[in-house]
Formats: sequence, structure tokens, C-alpha cells
Amino acid sequence: MVILGITHPISQDNGACLLIDGKLVAMAEEERFIRIKFAPRIFCTQAVQFCLDYAGITLKDVDYVAVGFDRFLNNIIPNLTGQHVGYGFLTAGFFSIHMTRHMFKIPRTLYKKAPKFINHHISHVNSAFHCSNFDTANILSLDGSGGNNAGFIGYAEGTKLDIYREINNSDSLGHMFSRITKLLGFRPHADEYKVMGLASFGSPDPDGLPFIEWDKQLPYINRKKYRQYRKWIHNVVDPKEPMKKVSQDIAATAQASLEKVALRMLEWGVQKNKSRNLCVSGGIALNCAMNAKLLQSGLIDNIYIQPSSWDSGTALGAAIQVYIDKTGNIPDVGFTNPYWGPEYSNEEIESAIIKSKVTKYRYVENICVETAKILSENKIIGWFQGRLEVGPRALGNRSILGNPQNPKMKDLINLKIKGREPWRPFAPSILEEYASEYLENYHYSPYMMLTFKINPKKINDIISATHVDGTARPQTVSQEINPKFWELINEFRKLTSIPVLLNTSFNLSDEPIVCKPEEAINTFYRCGMDCLVMGNYIVEKTENDYKGSPILKTN
Repeated sequence: MVILGITHPISQDNGACLLIDGKLVAMAEEERFIRIKFAPRIFCTQAVQFCLDYAGITLKDVDYVAVGFDRFLNNIIPNLTGQHVGYGFLTAGFFSIHMTRHMFKIPRTLYKKAPKFINHHISHVNSAFHCSNFDTANILSLDGSGGNNAGFIGYAEGTKLDIYREINNSDSLGHMFSRITKLLGFRPHADEYKVMGLASFGSPDPDGLPFIEWDKQLPYINRKKYRQYRKWIHNVVDPKEPMKKVSQDIAATAQASLEKVALRMLEWGVQKNKSRNLCVSGGIALNCAMNAKLLQSGLIDNIYIQPSSWDSGTALGAAIQVYIDKTGNIPDVGFTNPYWGPEYSNEEIESAIIKSKVTKYRYVENICVETAKILSENKIIGWFQGRLEVGPRALGNRSILGNPQNPKMKDLINLKIKGREPWRPFAPSILEEYASEYLENYHYSPYMMLTFKINPKKINDIISATHVDGTARPQTVSQEINPKFWELINEFRKLTSIPVLLNTSFNLSDEPIVCKPEEAINTFYRCGMDCLVMGNYIVEKTENDYKGSPILKTN
């Protein structure tokens, strides 16, 4: 059975996947192919084609098409009942217009397959629970909106999903956090992680956001107070100066309130079952500080967050649901790693190097040993290996890497390459075997979805990958899951005694993570990276590459 999973083009982050007999074969985001960040409201044409090509099939071989969004009326009608009336009508109107408009972006060839439309949050949940290897789990699915609601609290066991409580769109945590993101001067649906980072500099109001009513077990938003609070922010915040105390405190209060509401939801949910596991899904699941608070609550023992928790993950969740509906069985998805996108051989990499007229490159047999030596010399490396990862975070196959012990490394990467705000942190990638030495209260964290306090004795080892509050958002690297990246970090450890590398995504500001060798080369020459490592090839810059460039000049 061949199932093609796609996102509805109304989505903010579009992508596709392919299941064959219940096993995941390929998965990728559209942004990686068309080079438009997130590919919002764009149908996943090239992601679909990649999945089919990778499997060596055509659309004729596909048995079912699954869409990670419900049908028109199923999204409209629930907004007209059971929540704040005014907001409900506005939301219903929004989805009436946009679903009609974007529905026509789905090609007719796919409509001939009679696509199965799956509830957005059920799709989110499936992509997490059925990849977690948990037998049972508490469920939190939360984002801006999935059409008929903004998420739900529930319980999953086998093929059964119990929805305890839906979260109305008028109480949407995702929409609230995005609105505050915009008022602070950042881009909504894109820069929420900046608010999370900024929060560490501020002091949260102990009473929380003033428009959240805390008198019930499940807090809710007072719409009138919410409007008043937005007006207040507009009057006191300078969007061009996010480091002012008032902006820091607003960010801190928004983050603390998000965590408190999510904890209340978890407390309410775990009372209804005996599971000590939790799956978190939806866009809010990318808030790693919130996830850490849930894990540390004492209410659960284990947590799983799908690395593609944003909208593109609904393509996988919808495909899983269609498999369950058609077979009655749990699919053995095989999601043991995040690497499901395109990959390129040494021959293809060399061809791209030659076509790009690179003047200085070499083939290296033991690429990890050589690259580790370069990193130990405080050089900044572009690392391009294996299959492209899914989700918004680089996890060792399309990464920019540096020495975390160098206290200047964060500023160097920001200045020479990323062009990011200097207060934003970078992440450490750490060998799994050493994680408990560096991270307090360590829990398995392969996807950069949790924050941890760094052992004070180890902070100097990874100073450039540690945030201002002494925390980090690590990727723990397994030899079994990513042997080449593990080997690179291990070779770096042999030279420096530090089993950690600073890791950030291989892209420049406002661009998607690179997909092809040509894109990696292009990015390399447009910024201050010192070396580009692709497969077994090392590309370096010549003096002519530096001349006349304020970014690349060495002095």
C-alpha cells in the first residue's frame, strides 16, 4: 500500500511524505526545494515529486493521498459554536475565504485519487505518537489553529485516540504567542523562538499575562482584556529595540504564561489515565523551554516531540491515519531519525564543485579526522552530509559548526555568517555518551526540542553554546543514528577533550536550510565560513575570494 501524505496549501509550513506498507520512505519540506522560507500557502509540488522520485514510482502507483487538514464544513461549523461568538465568526470567515482560495492549489491529478482529508490536530498527534515507540501517551497538540480548533488534550493507546478536551480558537496559545511576537517587533509564524530566547533576559510578571483567566483548571483568554493588553504593548514597546527592559519582561511573561497553561493542561490530562508518557505536537511543540518544564513537572517520565512538529509534520500524520483506517493496524513507521530528504553522492558533489568553478578544493579520505582538526583551530565549517533532515533545526547533516569552547565563536558566526541578533543562543551537539556530564537532569534529546541547565563545571567547555541563563538546547548525537556526525564530534573530542560542537543551521538569515551541493557552495561564498565540507570534499577560499568583501576579509 502506497500512501502519499501532503499538507493542505493553507498551511504555514508545507511538505510531503511517502509511506509504503506503513514504513516511511521519504519526507521533506517544500521550502528546501523552492528556496522560499517556510513555503507558506504554497502547494508542496516539488516535495511530492522528490518523494515519488526517491521511491522510484509515479503518481499512478499511489493508492491513497492523505491531506493534513479537515474538509471545509468540518473546519467552519465548530467555530460558530462553543466559543467566544465574535471571534468564532471571524475565524469561520477567515477559513471560509482561505480554504476556498487555497483548495484550488491542489492539482487535479491528486483529486483523481480521491484524497482523504484528516483533522489537522489528529494529523499532528499521529506524527508524534506513532513515531515515539510509546505504547500509551498523554497528548498535547497546540498551535495557532488547525481550522476547527487550536489543539486538544487527549490520550493515545494503539490505534485509539481519546480527545479529552478541545482548545477553542478563541483560547489559542499559538495565536496569542504569535501576536505578542509581532507586537515585540518580530515576524509572527516565524520568529516565536526569538521571544523564547529574549525571555531569558527579562523578569516575568508573577501574575502572568493579565488577559489569561486562571480561576479554572484549564485557563482561558478574556478577549476584552486581551485587546486592552495589545494596545498597552503597542504604546510601551519600541519594535526596533527588543533589548529594552519592557520588551524583555513582556517576553518573559509570555513565555512563563505559556509554560503555566501547558502545565495546567498536562495536570488535567494525567488525572484521567495512568500513562507516564507525553507526546507534544503542533507548532508550540517547537518551544523547547516549555517542553522542558513539562518534562521536569514530575507528572511524566518520558516525552517525545516530533522534530517536524510544525505544519509539514501533518503530511506524515495524515498518511498514518489513512493507513490505520484502511488496515486497522498500527504502522511500523520506522521514524528512528530525522534524515528523510535528498542525499548526494561524492560524484554528484564533485560535479557541482566543478560546475561552480571552485578553485580550491580537495578530496580527503578520512574526512572526519581532517574536519575535526580544522574545527579545533577555531575555523567555522559548513557541514553537508547524507540525507537532508526534516524540521526547522539542523541536526548534523546540513549544519554550520564551530568550536564551542571559544568564547568568541558565537559572535563570530553571528557577525560573519548568520547576521542574527547577538543575544540569541546557538545549540550544542553532544555525544550521547557524555550528555549526562554536561546536562543536569539529562533526558534523551536527539532533536533540539528540550532545554537543560548546563553543569556549572562544564560551562566554560561550551561557553558559546550556552545561553545567558546557563541553559542550552542540545542535540544528543547517537553513533547508531548518525555515525558520521558522531565520528566527527568524537575526533574533535580526541583533540580537545570536549565531546561537543556548536551547531547551527546551514543557511543565511531568512533563507531555508540548504538542500543541494550547489546551494551549499553558493552560501559558502556569500558569507564568512572558512571551509565547506561536503561528502569527502573540502572546499576552501582563496585570497581572491576575500578581496573587496567586508564579510569575508580576514583582518
